[in-house]
Amino acid sequence: MPAPALSASAQAALERRRAQGRFRRGALLAMLGLMLLIWSAGVLAYAPQGNWLGLLLVIYIGACVGVGLGLYIASPSHKRPQARRPIIFMVGLLLLLLALFSDHGNMQIEGLFFGLLLGSAPYILLHFVLVKVVGPLAIGRIWCGWACWFGAVFDLLSYPFSRYRHAALFSRLRYVHFGLSLLLVLTLALTGANGALGAEGYAWFVVGLLAYYVAGVGLAFTLKDNRAFCKYLCPLAVLLKAGARYSLLKIDGVAARCDGCKVCVERCPMNVRIDDYIRKGQRVTSSECVLCMTCINLCPQDALRLSLRTDAERHEWLDYVPPLRRRR
Repeated sequence: MPAPALSASAQAALERRRAQGRFRRGALLAMLGLMLLIWSAGVLAYAPQGNWLGLLLVIYIGACVGVGLGLYIASPSHKRPQARRPIIFMVGLLLLLLALFSDHGNMQIEGLFFGLLLGSAPYILLHFVLVKVVGPLAIGRIWCGWACWFGAVFDLLSYPFSRYRHAALFSRLRYVHFGLSLLLVLTLALTGANGALGAEGYAWFVVGLLAYYVAGVGLAFTLKDNRAFCKYLCPLAVLLKAGARYSLLKIDGVAARCDGCKVCVERCPMNVRIDDYIRKGQRVTSSECVLCMTCINLCPQDALRLSLRTDAERHEWLDYVPPLRRRR
């Protein structure tokens, strides 16, 4: 399925970026060499002990680094948005398998609520504190762009760029979802239910996973937007957005280099008005940014980059569907 048509200026900018691109074979070879080192270390550490599961895990991690990250670094800049998808799929799959088979409990939002009520789910609480609360204060929503096991599947669908975001009212549905999940857990906890740990917690986790995948895929095809679930319905985004707004790591840019082509905006999977921030001399402080770096990789002027610092101002500038009078 083709992506939505770009404006003339954005299309011209993308063509300029393509002309600048080249495959970096040396970078790929270096990452493959690192992969072999990781594999060698795994063999030395786990093979003598007969720990084949540990060795398999190291081999997989090595492949993520050598093949996934290697191909991303080696790819021409305009190809990196596509090269990111295998990385998030490999990382998301690994984390999901670890969550399913490590017997550490229900890692869905309901598992967090049950864990807080029962006070007996340390791994669940640790995961949410580190990844969903404290982590975003430092590195923003990088989980959503590079590691989420839901995004890993959604990014493989047919609509990577939606062009516009639906009305702000839609985004409030995730807060409703968050509240209803909390209400459900509070109600069931009164009956003695434990949706955090044990067989009951595992069932909650699996059923929740399936429900989210079905809802996410359905929304993607209905709204022609791979990340529709993330924008409008994901309750985890409620936690992630709270910290990401104050994140030290954000997209930054050089205003003098920005020529207003808007390829960054029209190809942003989260519909952030990136150029508005840059041309006003600000970093991209939107809590919707998932740091996928599509904008950095597609900018023909190399006006964008990552930076670490604090921000005096914070705004939420998103590219909503324009009124009908502006579309005529």
